[in-house]
Amino acid sequence: MNKKKQLIGIKTYRILFILWSAVILALTSFPKLKTPVDDMISADKIAHFGVYFIFAFLFIKMHLKEHLSGAIKRLWCLALIVPLFDELHQIPIPGRAFSVWDIFADILGFAALIFIYKKMQRTNRNITEIN
Repeated sequence: MNKKKQLIGIKTYRILFILWSAVILALTSFPKLKTPVDDMISADKIAHFGVYFIFAFLFIKMHLKEHLSGAIKRLWCLALIVPLFDELHQIPIPGRAFSVWDIFADILGFAALIFIYKKMQRTNRNITEIN
């Protein structure tokens, strides 16, 4: 892939990452819909996993020019900080509550994406060429 196309791709992923972050903030700012609160594994937790898996994917894709291990280190930092702040910001919202299980599901979404990229890296696949 030539450098111009790669730069356009990175800019596109940066825009998508910002938009996805805004979607997460917007969705978690609405009063909660009726879902089982006490269920450890529910559709809600699967949604948390998926949302943050996509968040992590977009983050990695917008850092393709950098060394993957550096991007993954920053992604781990985000995995520990963003879900916590996401849950904290929901406390004053009616019908929302702080949930350790939501944080756990969010972190699993990050971890799954990191695991996939690490596995790809170990099998010597060229990650920068994968779309």
